[in-house]
Amino acid sequence: MSAARKTLKILALIYFVLGIASLVIGIAGIATGKLDSTYGSNAMLAAVVLVAKGIVDLAAGVAGIKGANKPSQVDCAFKLGIVAAVVTLVQAVLTLPALGGSSVNIVAFVIVVYDLFFIQQAHAVKAENKDRL
Repeated sequence: MSAARKTLKILALIYFVLGIASLVIGIAGIATGKLDSTYGSNAMLAAVVLVAKGIVDLAAGVAGIKGANKPSQVDCAFKLGIVAAVVTLVQAVLTLPALGGSSVNIVAFVIVVYDLFFIQQAHAVKAENKDRL
C-alpha cells in the first residue's frame, strides 16, 4: 500500500470521528435548543447543517476507506470530500456575527483545511491508480 493510500485511510478514519461528533452535537442541539450561544438566530439551521455534515463525513469516511483499499473506487471519496468542505464552510459562515452568530468559528475553518487535505489525498490516490493502469 502506497503512502497516499495509507494517508487517505487515516484521514478517512478521522472523518468517522468528525462525523459522529457532528451528529451528536447537531442532534443534541436540535433536541435541547442549546446552540443559541454560538449560532444566535441561526441555531436551528446550524444544527441541521451539523447533522448533514455528520452524515457527509461518515459517508466520506466509508468512501475513503474503500478508495484506499481499492483505488478504482476513490472517485466517490474525492467528491464527498468536496461536499464536506462546502458544508463545513456553510457551518463556519453561520457563526459569523453579521449573520446572527456570536463569534467566528475558527475550528470550522481549520476543518475546511482538513477537508482540502482529504481531497488532495483522494486525488493523489486517483492519479496513482491511473498511472498503474
